[in-house]
Amino acid sequence: MNKPNFREMTRKQLRDYVLQNRGDTEAIHALALHVQSNGKRLNSVDELQQVIQEKRNQGLEP
Repeated sequence: MNKPNFREMTRKQLRDYVLQNRGDTEAIHALALHVQSNGKRLNSVDELQQVIQEKRNQGLEP
């Protein structure tokens, strides 16, 4: 199976892909880089999950 080009995906597309492919560490890494490039600096994948949960608690789309 060919993986999509994560660099060409929008943040929402990448987020949806990660939610459907939770074991794909390459996609999670790409999402972390995408989030980081938009002002949020992450130190680990665990921190990404925390950011997502905070957004959900605020009723926002991560």
